[in-house]
Amino acid sequence: MVRRSFAVVALSALALVGCTPEAREGVSLGELEHVHSVATDGESFFLASHHGLYFWAEDSWQLRGDEFDVMGLAIDDGVFYASGHPGPTQEFPDPLGILVSTNEGQTWAPHVLTGEVDFHLLEAIGPSFVGVAANYGAAVASRDAGQTWSTLNPPPLTSLAVNPTYPDEILVASEGLLHLSTDTGATFAPLPSPEGVLFVEWTQSSVFLGTGSTVHEGPGSGGPFRPLDNTFSSISAIGAHARAVIVLDERGVHVSRDDGKTFELLR
Repeated sequence: MVRRSFAVVALSALALVGCTPEAREGVSLGELEHVHSVATDGESFFLASHHGLYFWAEDSWQLRGDEFDVMGLAIDDGVFYASGHPGPTQEFPDPLGILVSTNEGQTWAPHVLTGEVDFHLLEAIGPSFVGVAANYGAAVASRDAGQTWSTLNPPPLTSLAVNPTYPDEILVASEGLLHLSTDTGATFAPLPSPEGVLFVEWTQSSVFLGTGSTVHEGPGSGGPFRPLDNTFSSISAIGAHARAVIVLDERGVHVSRDDGKTFELLR
């Protein structure tokens, strides 16, 4: 175990304190400079962008809380966690470490690793965190809410997901293939999966795998995986929780509220 320091692990390049918000005019997806990732809490849909956390409401994307560079974003049981870089009205150190919000991103407070780590990928399940610390080039995990950390040993990865029931199990997409760890990232083994896997999401009932143009769904890490009916174009991010699925591609944001059976395109 290591505390607040990470050994360097070579990884491939990733595809890659606020105030109560006042009413703001919504924007279209094309008006956002860059979206790093997408997420859902099962009810609402969120974009982690270079200029803040946005959510879909009233037929547009609305800024939630302060503007800041949201790189990693995780939602667990209604609690939001974010990493990245502070915005113009924030007085947090850079990088942010992990911020926490208990009001869906309206306000944020430092949680752990403030001023130390920029997580580009971040997963949270109860007291367990798993993420890619981009400024250290390392994949790391914590079982005690971020007080102590261990360095993982994954293959070069583009995406990761944690089993919401058994956080010791971690899936990663690596060089188009799916790999599973059952020992909190100490070792990984390849799994049968569709070709060209770039993204992975793990919910209580399903595992979703994203390629460039298709999202596949399976009942667990071992599949079998079936392609969803919806066709996508150059997928750049996916997210899932409960029965909700969100997919970002070059046409816009596709959202599903029925386990991916049907999708609505949001722009």
